[in-house]
Amino acid sequence: MRKNNSLTYLITVILLTTFLPALAQTWLDYDQTLMHFPLLQSRNAASLTTFNPVDSTQFLLGDTRLTMSTAHGHLAAAHVAPHAWNAQAQVRSIYRMSRRVVVKGSMDYSYGWGKNAGGSVWIAPERMPFDITETDDSTRGKISLECYHLNSGLGVEVGHGVSLGATFDYTTASGAKKKDPRHVNSLMNCEVGMGLTWHIKGLTIGGNYLFGRTTEGLKFSTFGRTDRVYHYLIDHGAYFGREESTDGNGYVSDDNERPLLDIRHGLSALATYQHGAWTWGIEGGWTHRHGHYGLESPSMIDFNRHSGDAWDIRSWWQHDDGTSMQRVSLSYSHQGVKDHERTYRIITDHGVTDTRYYDDRLMGKHQYNVLAASADLRWGIKRQLATWQLQATLTHNRRNITASLYPFYRQQLTRLTEFTLQGTRNWLMTNDQVWSLKLQAGWATGGGTAWRDGTYQAPAADASAPREYTLYLMRQYEYQTARRLLAAAQVRLSIPVAHLRLYAEAGYSYRQAFNIDYLENGYRHQAALAVGCLF
Repeated sequence: MRKNNSLTYLITVILLTTFLPALAQTWLDYDQTLMHFPLLQSRNAASLTTFNPVDSTQFLLGDTRLTMSTAHGHLAAAHVAPHAWNAQAQVRSIYRMSRRVVVKGSMDYSYGWGKNAGGSVWIAPERMPFDITETDDSTRGKISLECYHLNSGLGVEVGHGVSLGATFDYTTASGAKKKDPRHVNSLMNCEVGMGLTWHIKGLTIGGNYLFGRTTEGLKFSTFGRTDRVYHYLIDHGAYFGREESTDGNGYVSDDNERPLLDIRHGLSALATYQHGAWTWGIEGGWTHRHGHYGLESPSMIDFNRHSGDAWDIRSWWQHDDGTSMQRVSLSYSHQGVKDHERTYRIITDHGVTDTRYYDDRLMGKHQYNVLAASADLRWGIKRQLATWQLQATLTHNRRNITASLYPFYRQQLTRLTEFTLQGTRNWLMTNDQVWSLKLQAGWATGGGTAWRDGTYQAPAADASAPREYTLYLMRQYEYQTARRLLAAAQVRLSIPVAHLRLYAEAGYSYRQAFNIDYLENGYRHQAALAVGCLF
């Protein structure tokens, strides 16, 4: 992946938009314009055909932007750098090509870096069936992450109320930690989906199939002192597991790259009903995942296998009369995953080396549940932009983890409930400029059990006790459960220039946690600047 090529391509796309007809004059905001088409939020690409603006000059909507952001503070997940910066370029659009065909897509490139980072070696450890973490604060160092993401969707009306759709989502990323012990990440994620909807007299029903494949490779190395041995914790949940070093032949050996493979199959169903300005909808889905860490070959080992299921359901009600909009939504999601460690023996017979596998052992069981409710009120809508907007969101997260290293086990339960309130005021000036001010406030509180250890049976006299790191465990527990306050503000100006609408925005957010004992400080603040154009 080449950084310069990606940036050149994005800049070219932006420059080409100057030759488009004057479409941006009839709408003022990309996201708010698409809110008038609630089915565009469905995972079923066949729903794209519901994008049918009354004004034909709105058949093409696009947004390009460049963003620079920075964040500081320790109120973050253990693998997140306490001092981080990120640069991003993004382009997204939706286009009704003809009476039957609608396409939608986005592309973005980002490069992030940070310092004093440690913890997990994965790019996104919350998605993984187990974790690999550093065990020493003195080894924290600089990190970098380069990411390219492409998403596209196609919806086609084939007649008699039937529409077909297809989606393609591709992400590739490369990350690295630049202080011993070092690791390099190579991530590739690809998802494809195919959907169908049938519309008759205001009723729409549909189904969708999704296939996904993710691989993330890890390469461990040491460039500095060779007289020091570095250790990692093979964490099966709540910082409970076994310790390994890079000079061995295990999960973190530095002799070869260690890949993790995750494959997903999913199904979803959709049903909506529209009557005049009213729309009711419900969508639910189920996904099964499975995969492994390592490779089955004479020279490498298949260390771990995982499997799990996830399902979610989302319902919404929306009223849109053109000058005001009200939307209420409710969602619930559940995700469960188990990881099994493989037992094996390396056998050499007549000069031939082979690996023999035996029964798998259950090492971790993770369950995540999220319940969310939101209300969105908009009024004084002019040219698809609301003069006033008020949003309220209530979210409840619950995590239940059991980690085992027979005959020992550890259980952890965490919960966090968060309420946020956001208000936006947009001013449409006489010279067609738009000023926007957004204010947000929130409060969260949580609790649970940081750890509860036990044994399935009395351990043998020579049984090795699991390794645990209370400091890191409590840091993560405080981040997941501590009471906290959120405040944020954003200001934006957009102006018409030739055939485009240019905009600039600046935002700042601050989170403060209370009763912190283990995190180095209890805050996290972030600032961002962005420029872009609508076309």
